Amino acid sequence: MSSDTGATGTTGLWASATGWVRSTWAAGESWMLDSRKASYGVAVLRIGFGLIIAVQLAANWGDRSLAWGAGRTFAQGRVEVDEFPSWLDTFFNGSAPPWAFDLQYLALIALSVLLVLGWRSRIVIPVLLVLYIALFRTNAYIGDGGIQLMRMVLLYMVFVDTSGRWSLDARRRRAAEAAGKPSPSASWAWLATLLHNGAVVLIAFQIFVVYVASAMYKIQGGMWQHGTAIYYVFQLDEFSTWPALTEVMGRSGVLVAILSYSAVFVQLFFPFLLLRRSTRILALVAITGMHLGIGVLMGLMYFSMTMIAIDAIFIRDVTYQAVERRLAPALRRGWDRVRRRPGTPQAAPVPPGGDSVLQPVGAVTGHGSASTDDEEGSSSSRPPTTPPRTTMPAGS
Repeated sequence: MSSDTGATGTTGLWASATGWVRSTWAAGESWMLDSRKASYGVAVLRIGFGLIIAVQLAANWGDRSLAWGAGRTFAQGRVEVDEFPSWLDTFFNGSAPPWAFDLQYLALIALSVLLVLGWRSRIVIPVLLVLYIALFRTNAYIGDGGIQLMRMVLLYMVFVDTSGRWSLDARRRRAAEAAGKPSPSASWAWLATLLHNGAVVLIAFQIFVVYVASAMYKIQGGMWQHGTAIYYVFQLDEFSTWPALTEVMGRSGVLVAILSYSAVFVQLFFPFLLLRRSTRILALVAITGMHLGIGVLMGLMYFSMTMIAIDAIFIRDVTYQAVERRLAPALRRGWDRVRRRPGTPQAAPVPPGGDSVLQPVGAVTGHGSASTDDEEGSSSSRPPTTPPRTTMPAGS
């Protein structure tokens, strides 16, 4: 009797375990294959990366030769011992003529602009990734952790549909669908969706590792344990872009402790805070505020903007859609004002009691016209209407 009961219990436990595995597998398969996740977030990521690279290269245009061109010979020793493939030396070769280097530099800027616009992103992103790595490997002394993280995320973005929203590619796809043209890769849509969602998961995992590892490293330091680390950061000259402001902030022990402990707390528990909507909002606001503070107070603006752009994938699509619905009318009105040419004469106002459509003097009303004067017999009793005089703009 007891053996039968034990066997029944074991069978029931096994059945429940296998049922849980099957349901979990089915849920994961549905999540990976049903639709492309974070479609708006990866669009913001694409736009953010494009703007960061374009601004970074444009801001360093005057120093391009010294940083990455013929004048960067002082950094050649680091290039010879790195682990990047040697064929990258084909690009941004220090021995190339200055005009060739400038053309490659301008091509990289143009690719970043195309990335912002979302034009042929499937082709632009791999080319941009190769040229971006080739440029910054020529001088390892330039850049910060944001550049290394951007290179890794750009590699994942090769497999992501970054132009599904807010892009010229999305506009082209909608036009093709309206014209009834089938997509040449429609039969492989499931594979593209799988690669997209898998790459999004890898990007999220990468940022989780960065935050948790950073928090664990901070916990080991006594200054972070005592809540005074931010004060000592403010005392470093290389990270003090606003000395007067950081001096005032450093005088408040309570503020310094709050900033120190909150930075560790948010980074350490960031993956878990994303599980619920209320804590997700708190985590995203706090982490964005932390990066803005790093960028403004410590001068690490490119690093901060890179992290903020990556964190955009954690905002739900429904939130982006709600913002889009609210901003779309205002943006449409602004675009209409921009398209309206200055000096265009406005339509003459209709006088009170007059016809809604004024015809010029001498116009003949045909048999098929919309006028009803002949039918009502009122054209002979109404005085002729003189058309309003149009004032031409000065200089026309």
